[in-house]
Amino acid sequence: MSNLNNSSTTKQNDTSAEMSLSEIIGRSQSDFELDFYSRIAARSPGYANVLIQLGQLLTLKGRHEEALEVDRRLSRIRPQEPQVAYNLACSYSLLGRTNEALGALRRAIQLGYWDIDQMLVDPDLSGLHEVPEFQDLLHSLDFEIPED
Repeated sequence: MSNLNNSSTTKQNDTSAEMSLSEIIGRSQSDFELDFYSRIAARSPGYANVLIQLGQLLTLKGRHEEALEVDRRLSRIRPQEPQVAYNLACSYSLLGRTNEALGALRRAIQLGYWDIDQMLVDPDLSGLHEVPEFQDLLHSLDFEIPED
């Protein structure tokens, strides 16, 4: 009798697995990756490499508030990493939080982020390009902003 119960339970689990598989098949690669990295991050909240991927995917999906939370977590885990501070600046910028974006960008530069050309072409920072404080920041680095 217990074999019969196990058999029916197995069939129910197989059906659930098939439904999950069909849902997975219908998803985009980025949705699959987002779910994958979210599950890992939930189990291992300090796994920085997973958080980096998760933050990028959330940003690509336009889920900027969630991406900001991931970038803030990363900045606590890796406070001395320039790229982490830069990504935090991007998240703030995408949300229109100019002062915080500029602060994070200054921090990234202090930590050694010097890809000024990237700052000028990065669409995540486009909201800062016309802000006088951003231009002042670039000038303080002895970088001339090219005329259009």
